[in-house]
Amino acid sequence: MRIVLLIFIFALSNLGHHAIAQPPTNDTDLLNAEQRDARLREQQELEARTNDLQAQQETTRELLDQQDQYLKALRAQIKAIKQANTPTPYTHKDTP
Repeated sequence: MRIVLLIFIFALSNLGHHAIAQPPTNDTDLLNAEQRDARLREQQELEARTNDLQAQQETTRELLDQQDQYLKALRAQIKAIKQANTPTPYTHKDTP
């Protein structure tokens, strides 16, 4: 019975030794994996922000183009109004 008990204790201590030796390696692997995942998430977030900013920049360009077209049309209208309101100079033929 003592021999069985000694073998059992030896087996448990041997298993315990392996269990204690393994976690630092596993912890390091887990920490590295967690850091890798965090970098991946950060990269994905940065890509999403970049895409959003590019879309915003394109929208801004379109709005500026529309504004330029509006200003050109407005200037043309102002010019036409000024020409319509400018009196024609009298000539000798026009006077009674």
